[in-house]
Amino acid sequence: MAFGLASQLTLALAAILAAGVAITATLSQHMFERTLADFLASRFEFELNDIRQRVQTQMDLGIALAELQGIAEELDEYRRADEKILSIEIFDDTGIVLFSTDPSFIGDLVTEEWVTSWRASRGREVWSDLERDARVVGVPLRDNLGRDVGSLALRYSRDFFDDTVAEQTARLVIVGAVVVLGMTPLSIIGAMIMLRRLRGELRGISDSLDEITNQHAGGVALDEMRTDHPELAAFATTARAAYDDIDAAIKEIRRLDEEEAV
Repeated sequence: MAFGLASQLTLALAAILAAGVAITATLSQHMFERTLADFLASRFEFELNDIRQRVQTQMDLGIALAELQGIAEELDEYRRADEKILSIEIFDDTGIVLFSTDPSFIGDLVTEEWVTSWRASRGREVWSDLERDARVVGVPLRDNLGRDVGSLALRYSRDFFDDTVAEQTARLVIVGAVVVLGMTPLSIIGAMIMLRRLRGELRGISDSLDEITNQHAGGVALDEMRTDHPELAAFATTARAAYDDIDAAIKEIRRLDEEEAV
């Protein structure tokens, strides 16, 4: 019974520990995902701001967005410098791609989601979107009068982001499993140590009750043995008195039976 109690306590502690580790790992994974997304967005935003400065410098000289010089080559240089970048586009206020590191995109309309995200971010310095295979970061382009005339957009690999998050999640799962598996034996040992005194008390109470029930000759009375538990001592006294009354009743019945037999 004592081992069963220790086992139940250990199982409860292990369940609480596992739940705590799972919640902590989930929150850590979510925080890591947000931090990584913010880090990558900030990194690529920095590169886009560098490109934007070059673009707006030419626009300040009176060159129209569609007639910028040397921009296509600069976009290619940025894309080749980082393998995570899938493409970089410049589109005008109607959503038509004017420059792109992927020539097949030039002249096409960007997705409605891009246009919506860009227009919704007016007044801010960055916008973002999520595609099936890529994450998108963009910055608005403004003329010398402060009007939005288009936007720069950079697509970077979603596989890199997802793989990095998956690796971190796997590490958290391994660490959590090690913590739970490592703490479970310690919980068993701790529970047995903490319950050792209680186990002794329960064993003593059980033995004393057996002695009272079976009326072992010379047995240690519970009221004498458990002075720190007066309620148990009172129970023992009542139990022994009840047994004495039962014995007296049995003897009286036997006496009456003998008298009738005579």
